[in-house]
Formats: sequence, structure tokens, C-alpha cells
Amino acid sequence: MRSRPFAAACLLLACLPALAGCSGPGARAESGREGEAGLSVHRGSFRQRQILSGELAAERGDNLVVPRTNAFQLTVRWMAEDGTMVKAGDPVISFDNSSFASDLEEKRLSASQAGSDLATAEAQLKTSDSERRFNVAKARSELEKAKLAAAVPKDLLPLREYQERQLALQRAESELAKAEEVLATEAKVSSTGVQIQKITLDKSRREIRTAEEAIEALDLKAPRDGMVLIGKHPFEGRKLQVGDSVWAGMTVATLPELASMVVQANLSDVDDGRITPGMAVLCTLDAYPTVTYRGRVVEISPVARESRRSPLLRYFPVRIALERSDSRRMRPGMSVRVEVMGPEIRNALLVPRAALDFANGGPRALLAAGGTAPVRLGPCSAEACVVESGPAEGTRLRRPQEGQDGSAG
Repeated sequence: MRSRPFAAACLLLACLPALAGCSGPGARAESGREGEAGLSVHRGSFRQRQILSGELAAERGDNLVVPRTNAFQLTVRWMAEDGTMVKAGDPVISFDNSSFASDLEEKRLSASQAGSDLATAEAQLKTSDSERRFNVAKARSELEKAKLAAAVPKDLLPLREYQERQLALQRAESELAKAEEVLATEAKVSSTGVQIQKITLDKSRREIRTAEEAIEALDLKAPRDGMVLIGKHPFEGRKLQVGDSVWAGMTVATLPELASMVVQANLSDVDDGRITPGMAVLCTLDAYPTVTYRGRVVEISPVARESRRSPLLRYFPVRIALERSDSRRMRPGMSVRVEVMGPEIRNALLVPRAALDFANGGPRALLAAGGTAPVRLGPCSAEACVVESGPAEGTRLRRPQEGQDGSAG
């Protein structure tokens, strides 16, 4: 009983080489013949497609810029994480305010000193004015006395005394005029000094308000609810980071409108002229490869730009408008596969690229019956080319044989 299973196993092992021989090259050849049977010159619709790489960008948004202060250059002290959602009034970016804080303290000390100087000047003005007014009143009193003395008739007094009284009257009048002049002059001078101290104090207070507003302006806050996009460094091509130096008027963050998304793509300079404004576009987000969005080319830059990766590479910026914006999925900066659809050619004579030989002096079609035939091609895609002249419709073709370079004779 035990010998029967053993014999069956030996018989199976003996047949394996033969079975393997039957299922090897013969099967592959048949599969190849089935593949070659589908290659032929045929008619169909042709549409050339140009593949570009791009990324999403918001066409509209609120920019947060570096405030204009006494310091032209500022340092980023803190920033919200790129891509986070914020509410209106939430802090987004803060700049280093240490120099402004120390300067504010100095201005407050200066204002305090100016206030003290003003109080001293006003007190001195009051004291000096009182003294000068007293001197005027005293001089006026002496003048009245001198007038009374000088009013005595000349006949009632000795000549010498009469003359002395007249001289005393003149001196009293002179002293009064001098005291009044001193009162007016010194009052103007003292008043001018007080006004200067007031101007100095007002200037210090304005500088304090300006410094306080500058410190407050160093904290950029969100003007509305939305998502924060941190700006790029203008020279290094990366996102801004804490500790970077920025300049007045420079955009450091953006709150984009997610309903205004467009695609910014790059067209290599070697493909110049292959796309034009108005062409239809299919856009696929790399993050959502199963969802396609339609759009249209709206603008192609007339001037090529130098790539950051290599000075030898140049590209034309391309702007693409989308038919609809998906705020649930779309975020600025997402990478996008762009497929630009060329004009459709209907009932075109097509030849599969797999049956073409480009190696020997021009394209040739590989005939299924053997040999090749010259062919003149029009526009090509990844799968087929338009035949302008060459094999007739229905001509069966083949793929290059294994081990050959596609230049079968």
C-alpha cells in the first residue's frame, strides 16, 4: 500500500522537465504573436498631450508685510507653523523688539526729564515775573512821589532843591521805563524758554507713542480667519525661519483665499511653442491621484527664467485657471501633474510607436512580414504618431525582435 504513492510521485517528477519545456519558449512566442497581431497602421483620433509639473497657488489673499519702523532690518522672533488655521486677531509673526524696548525706556526717561525741566522753567517764570512786576510797581510808586515833590512851585523852594526835585522826577520816570522794559523783555525770554521746554516734552511724548506703536506693529496678526502660508526667503528659495532677517515692506506671510486657486506650472525652454493660451488642461493633485480637475492655459510668460537647480536649465512660467476650486482638498503649494491637451485630429492615420525604428537615419516602420518601410511622421504622443506618408492603412506591424535595437533591415 505504501509503494503506490511513492511510485506516483516518481512518475510526476519524471514528467516535470517535459512539461517545463512545453510551457517555456513556445508559450512566450505565442504570446508575442498575440501582441504583434494588434500592431497595425490604423485610423483614429489623435490628441497630443504635453505633461508639465506645477503647484497650486492662490490668486488672491491677504499679505502680511514687515512694518516700516525706524529700523530698516528686523529679525523674526516667532512665527506660526506653516499651513495652520488661525482666527482673526491671532498672532502670526513676531519680530524682535529688544532694541525698540530699550529705546522706548530711554525716551520715557527723556520725557520725564523734559517734564521736570518744564516744571522748573514755569516755576522760575512765575518767580521772576513776580519780582519784575514788583520792581515796576515800586518804580511807579517812586515816580508818583517824585511827581508830587516836583509839583511844588519854583518860587516856594530854593533853586537848588527845586532842581534836585526835577532831576529826581526824571530819574523816577527813567527807572519806571527801565523796569517796564525789563518786565516785557524778560517775560518774552522766559516765556520762550517755557515754550521750548513744552515743545521738547511734546516731542518726547510723540516719540514714546511712535515707539509704542512700532512695538505693537512688530506683532503681525491675522486680519481674518484662514490658513497661514509662511513666505519664502528672497535669496535662498526656502521658507522663512525664526532668526531670519527681513526688510521693511517684505511679504512674510499670506492668508490665501482657498476659493481662488490657480496652477503655476513650468514649461521647459526646449518645449517652447508646444502650448498656447486657451488650451484645455487636465490637472491631477499628487495627493489625490484619482481626482482630476479641468482648466485652461491663460498665460505663458514671454521670457524664460533661470532654474534654481542649474543655470543651464530655463523655463517659461505658465498660469492655468481651473474651472472649479476645491477648498476641501486644495492647498497652496500642493504639487500638480498638468496635462495640456493639444488640438484633436480626427480620422488621423496612426502608427504605434512600439513598431517604429528611429535608430537608422530617420523613422521606419517595422513590417510584420519582415523588413522596414520609411515613414514620415507628424505629431507624436507616447503611444502613437500621425503618419503623413508611408505604409497604408491596415499594414500589419511588429515590435523589434529581442536582442536587436529596433533597426531590423
